[in-house]
Parts: sequence; structure tokens; C-alpha cells
Amino acid sequence: MNTLKKYLALIILAFAIIFNLILYRAEVTIKGDPNDNIFQYSLVHRTNWVWENYGCPLSLQCLPNLVDHNVTYWAEGYALPFYYSHLPQITIVASYKLLVSPVASFARHSLGDGGSFTLYQYYNWTKYLLLSLIPLPFFLAFIIVGFPIIPSAIAAFFASHLSTDGLYGIDPPSSLWRGWGLTSQLYAVIFMPLALAFTFKAAKKITATANSKITNLFHLHPAFWAVVFLTLTTAGHLGIGIITLLSTTPLIFLDLNKTNIISRIKQLFLIYISLILVLSYWIIPILLYNNYHIVSFWDPIWKFNSYGWFEVIRQYLNGEIFDWQRLPLVTSLVTLGFFVLLLHKEYLIFAYIFALMMLFYFGRTTWGGLIDLIPGMKDFHLHRFIVGVHATSLFLLPLSIEFLFSLTSKITSFFQEKIKKTKEIQAVFPWISPIFNLILISVIAYLTVNQTVKYNALNHRWISEANSAYSYDEKNFLDLLDFLKEKPQARIYAGRPGNWGHDFRLGSSQIYMLLSVYGFDMSQFLPETWSMMSENDQNFDERYAMDYNLLNLRYIIAPKNQDFPQTAQMVKKFGPYQVYEIPTSGWFDVVESPMFVESDKTNFLNLVYLWHRSYPRTWKMHPLISVEKNPSVPPGMKKQIKMIDEVTYRENNRTKNIFADFPFVFPEATVSAKISQEKVNKQTYSAKIDVPKNCRNCVFMFKMSYHPNWNVVVDGKQVEKYAVFPMYVAAKAKPGSHTIEVTHQPHPLKTFLLYSEILAIPLLFIFRKKLTKSPPI
Repeated sequence: MNTLKKYLALIILAFAIIFNLILYRAEVTIKGDPNDNIFQYSLVHRTNWVWENYGCPLSLQCLPNLVDHNVTYWAEGYALPFYYSHLPQITIVASYKLLVSPVASFARHSLGDGGSFTLYQYYNWTKYLLLSLIPLPFFLAFIIVGFPIIPSAIAAFFASHLSTDGLYGIDPPSSLWRGWGLTSQLYAVIFMPLALAFTFKAAKKITATANSKITNLFHLHPAFWAVVFLTLTTAGHLGIGIITLLSTTPLIFLDLNKTNIISRIKQLFLIYISLILVLSYWIIPILLYNNYHIVSFWDPIWKFNSYGWFEVIRQYLNGEIFDWQRLPLVTSLVTLGFFVLLLHKEYLIFAYIFALMMLFYFGRTTWGGLIDLIPGMKDFHLHRFIVGVHATSLFLLPLSIEFLFSLTSKITSFFQEKIKKTKEIQAVFPWISPIFNLILISVIAYLTVNQTVKYNALNHRWISEANSAYSYDEKNFLDLLDFLKEKPQARIYAGRPGNWGHDFRLGSSQIYMLLSVYGFDMSQFLPETWSMMSENDQNFDERYAMDYNLLNLRYIIAPKNQDFPQTAQMVKKFGPYQVYEIPTSGWFDVVESPMFVESDKTNFLNLVYLWHRSYPRTWKMHPLISVEKNPSVPPGMKKQIKMIDEVTYRENNRTKNIFADFPFVFPEATVSAKISQEKVNKQTYSAKIDVPKNCRNCVFMFKMSYHPNWNVVVDGKQVEKYAVFPMYVAAKAKPGSHTIEVTHQPHPLKTFLLYSEILAIPLLFIFRKKLTKSPPI
């Protein structure tokens, strides 16, 4: 019977995966994305660029640059891998370069097929397979925990069929083309259930059981696998990693024995510390340089604060968290499972974990500043706790389904006792309960899956329509790309979401989105809002030539009948795509900086906005600025102010308002410098600059978002760098002719920690092996 149950469970699991593979098959045919996958694939594209330009995989420059490089595509450049998850992108590129591309090339030559398997196609296949395989990690997690095998398989089936109105959970709309395209979340969710399951086993201190060989895979303690899967979850998406870590904290109270509680605290502490050590090269620099990772005002407040207890409870009771636009069947199963687990001593803790995730999902709207006491919560999008609610709710389903099975069995037994027994009835009765269970689950599954199928039917159809529309002007677009590749490197303006750019598309993808996918530096499109220039970038006005110069926007791609400055000249036309060029000073300029501003990472934003349209800015007065706690103020400053909040500043011990008072100074003259021999080599930007005489407080301004990773060399010598309005890299400039090089380099601390880990982890394994082999004293 146990063997039969195993085979039946595997059949259910296989059906769930195959069903997904068939349902989502259109995802591998996508030509252009309309959602966050534009951002995700652009990161893959940039990682591929690093791989090709830094001698990967053998060069010593390879690994540091893979984990810490400048992504130039948006918001005037930003060291995204410094803060954002990057291991999924590295994994995709490495596997493509080392395995997939050679195999595809060999197959192509062997079969005589002229087509190629591109990195973008491979990326689409990876997210398609991950999305289709979602039931697998949940099934394995349920088995590891010890839930009954058939209910576990059925519960895993439901993992792919949650339904919300775009709440960013683990429901299909979060990942599909028609939905949000949250592929980075998918990288984490695929490991999340295994992380929770192994941490549960580790907390129980079970090292070997006869009925769960998975928990002792390779004879390693479940705590080891807890660290592995928690690390993979966190590396996939830092936010989901934090949610997963918080979901494991109730495991301390598996029972209320004081000794056991202390033991579990120690064990979980070791698991958490191990995770931090493995990812220390990433986590420690984030904590130390968090002041260069801003909080955007463009993100709606509900993302940071979530919805509050009333709205969350309303969503739950209306079935909007699990069953949007269908009967609340999964909601009912989750509710039933919650109460079943409350009466189940061994698995009671999963009900508490689910309740904890619901409490966190209430967000700052309910808990106020109290939630900020938890590390990492202050800048976190608390609405993303929906992922924790979804993932932990699925751990309630196996015993909920098992309870239904036991209930039907009791009902069957009751009628069996009441009905007169004959040989025929005796033969039929054992089958009544399984058949009734099959009918019950089939009805629930059909009514649940029907919504997923309906949603995906439009997804499938719209992908086909978008691909057809994409193909219509694809040749013109590719010709445009070839033309731009031959031009000197500079930023491109192709509209923005709030103007004509929204409807300027190829297929269903805006041109300003697509160009970044092909590695071009864009402005006015913000798929990320963490760069120090993210907010200031949006001060741009397409009617003013000086704004193009400020952002080094040398090229404009636009449809016909658009009004640009007179200095913008149309140079080429490719079907509906008109190309304009507008003169700029390039990546460098010389400006005067006679004042200094001290601020935190957000209080300077209104000040920059005010400066952007001020006369001092018109005359090239760019204040120096620092977001450090104790900044180094260069000598010769005419004015020094400190921002207290978004509109208030202190000057000479007096409190002033940026709108009521004049916070700036005027330059002595408008600086005019000669810039020549500008070059871009990998992540190094260089030029020859002639600075005019009598240029006091002048600085070289490099038009990239400031970050400590930038290194400035003037006339062959490294010099001190500053941040200058709007938030660019700068260095002091003296009159005369100079050469300048500005290079983005992996942070030394990050490089040191990375190589230290690579050396330390094998040594720890060797040390562990010696300890286990050592005879007892």
C-alpha cells in the first residue's frame, strides 16, 4: 500500500508539472517583455557583458566584476549588484556560456540548422521551467517535514494555482508575461519551501530517521541543508530571504521545554550566522554603504506600509488572497488547515508561522514604527510579505486535505455499520471512500484550475499578438540598433511613461524599455529607483537643451511630430523611428562648486529639484554634497548648509526653508572648458580637459551617479572624489590642460570578503572532516 501511495503521489506531482509546462508554453516564444522582466533580463545582459570583457571564467578580474559592476542602463548608472541579487544572473550567464551555448552550437552544426539559441531565449526557458516546477520544491518540503505523501502531492499541485488581483505573491500573474514578470522573486521562491522545511527538521534536532532519507542527504545534518537553502533563497531575492528567515523564528517554540528552547535558539543562531557568513561579501557592504541606496518617492506608500489589518482581513475573508475571481476553495482549505494544525502537537508550529506572516503582512499601517525595530524593515516593501503568507499557507494544506480524507473515511465507516452487510457490499465499501476523495479533490481542483487556465488563455493569446506586432517593425528596429552601435557612446532619450513614450512601442514593449535590453544607456525610464540619481533624473524637461547636456542625452529616438530643442537635428529615420542628435559636452564637464551641502540619502531631493530650475544652475554652479555622517568639507566654500529634513536646512546656526529662503550662491562666472579625446573603455571613462584660468572652486564633473566604487585619476594620480549636484562624481580641477580617468572598480572590501570566503569554506569542510575522524579522548 505504501508503494502504491508513493507511485500515486508521483503521478499527481508529474501531472502538476506537465500541466504547467503545457499551460505556460507560450512563455518561451516571447520576443519583447512589457514588465519587470525587461529589468531582469537587462541585468543578465550586463552580466554577460562583464563575462565577455573581463576574461571570464579564468581571469582574476572576472569574479569581483561579476558581483560588483556598474549597470549604466538607467538612472545615470548604478552599482546594482552591490545591493541587488546577482547570483541568479551569474548562474544564467555562466551556464549559458559554459554549457548551453556550446551544446546548442554543436547541435546546430550537427543538424545543419542555421538558427541560434540566444541568451534571451535561454533566459525565457529558465523562468518558464522554474515557474512550471514550482510544485516540486513544495512537495519535497512537505515530505521532509513529514506530512502524508498523497495530501502533500495534492497540496503541491495547488502551489501553482493561487489567484490574486496582482498582489505580488507566488500566484502565476506575478511571473507571467501578462502579469508583473517578477522573475527575481521566482529565483527565491523555488528554494523557499525547502529552506523552511530543513530549518524545521534542524530545530527538531533530527539527524537520521528511517522514513525521511532526504533530511540526511549525503549524511549531512539538516542544519547544513537549512543553511544551503536559506542562502539560495536570500541570494535569489534579498527581500524574500528576509521573509523566509522571519518565518523560521517561531520554530524556537516547537515545545515549551526551557532547555529545548535554549538549544533551538543556539541552533537557529548558528544557521543565521552561517547564512550571513556565506553572503557576507554582499550583506556587509550593503549595511556599510546603505546611504547610497535611496528610498524613492516614486514608489507608492502602500508598497512600504502594506495594507493594514482591516484591509488584509477583508481580502482574506473575500477570498482575494488565494481565490480572486473564483469560489474561495483554497481559502477554505487554508482556514481548515490552520485549525487542524492548532490541534496537532507535532505540526502546530506551522499554524503559528502562517499567523506570523499575516501579522507582518498587516505592515506599518498597523504596527507603525514598531516594525522598524526589526533589521531591514525600514526601507522594505512590506506588501511583499504576501509571499510569506502564500508560501506558509501551503504548509497548512496537506493536513487540511488529510482531514477531509479522514472525514470521508469516517462517514463511509458510519454507513458501513448501518447497512446490512453482504458479500457485494463488503467488496464495494473499501472503494467508496477513495472514490469519494477522488471526486472531491477533482471538483476542487477543476474549480481552482479553471481560473488559472482563463488567465493564461489571454496570456497565451496576447503573447502571440504582441509577437506579430513586434515582427512588423522588427527589421527597422534592428537597423536602428546597428546605427546606434556605430555612434559614440552616450545616453538615449526615447520618451518616458508619462508622455508620448508610453505609446511609442515595438509590439507591446515601449522603446525606452527595449533599448536597455540591448545594452543602451537610457534616461527617463526607472525600472529601479535606488540610484542616487533616480529622483533627480525625473527633473528632465525635453524642451530644454541644457537638460540634455546635464544628462549627456546625445540621442533622441522618437516618432514623428515631436517638439524638441532647435539644437536637436534629425539624422536618420528607420520606419517609425526617427533619430535626432543634440550636442552635449559628453561624459565630462567643468563646473563651479563654491558651496557644500550636508544631507542624508533623501533630504537633498527637493533641494536638487529647486536647483535644477534656478539661475545658479543655468550658470553652471553645482554644489558639492555629501550623505556621510562626518563629511570632509573642502576649503574655500562660500556657503555650507545642512539639510534637516526635505525642506529645512541649517546655516550658521539658523534654521531656514529652501522655498522661503535662497539656499544657493551665484558663481563668479559661467565656466567654459574644452573637452576632447573622450573615450570609453569597459568601465573606464577618460578625456582631455582644458580648464580656463581664474577658475576658482572648479571641479571636473563626471555624469554618472555617485557611488564609492568610482575611482578618479587626474594626470596619472589618484585624487579625492566628491559628489556634486545633481549627484554626480566630481574631483577638484585646477587651471590648465589635464587628462582624467574615472573607473568603476569592485569595492576592495567586497573583493576581500569574496576571496576570503572562497578560501575559508573548503578549509572549514576539511576541519570538519578531521574532527569527525578524530578518535575520542
